[in-house]
Amino acid sequence: MSVSLIYFSATGTTQKIVEAVSNGISSAEKPAIIDITSRTDIPETEFGENDLVIFGVPVYAGRVPAVAAGRLVHFKGNNTPAIIVTVYGNREFDDALVELCDLVTAGGFNVISGGAFIACHSIFPAVGAGRPDASDIKEASELGRKSSEMIKNPAVKKGQSPSIKGNRPYREPKKTPLSPKAGRKCNGCGVCADMCPVGAIDKAKIKTCDSGLCISCARCIHVCPRQARHFGGLLYRIAGRKFAKLYSAPKRPYLFYNL
Repeated sequence: MSVSLIYFSATGTTQKIVEAVSNGISSAEKPAIIDITSRTDIPETEFGENDLVIFGVPVYAGRVPAVAAGRLVHFKGNNTPAIIVTVYGNREFDDALVELCDLVTAGGFNVISGGAFIACHSIFPAVGAGRPDASDIKEASELGRKSSEMIKNPAVKKGQSPSIKGNRPYREPKKTPLSPKAGRKCNGCGVCADMCPVGAIDKAKIKTCDSGLCISCARCIHVCPRQARHFGGLLYRIAGRKFAKLYSAPKRPYLFYNL
């Protein structure tokens, strides 16, 4: 069985969970890694029945990021077993897991299992701080182990949509009115512009970003070698206090198996 990891991971936490799921799977080969976060040149790729694909995306406002959804259409399965993973910042994953399931199923994959895991919130990092933790990683690895055993089990519901927490139609997408900016540490190296998933940073105006394009994913903050970029301002501070008050209570991963 060949294993492939396909993920959109702006701050690295989705990647961490997807890799943990993969580590629970016994395979003679190292998994193929396809990071679609900053790639726009994604080739059409097909998978067969003897492949296993792990899909991972973050949750933005309760949905799969539109840019990630647009890149996932390049992957096609032929009744290929798939594990789906969403990662959210301790508020709620809402309809993202259902949406990811629909996207993957429409591409010809057979969703056998999946889950929603908690990570440090990308905009308000005080919420979900330290997540994913050791317990999260252990549960993700166990998801991979159980899922690989399921593939050999004739009781697995091939081609049948699993029962997952979430709604159809999905909730209306909302845009966050917050965009990172660079401070005095910025030396104009351009890494943030090169790595931005939506091209919202112009190298000629490196300290700001196009708020119309920005998806508030915090990718530029995560990749900046000088830690020069950040969210800030009065609106950010007010929203941060309110958000922390509402959503600081720790949550546990949500898992499902299509049996």
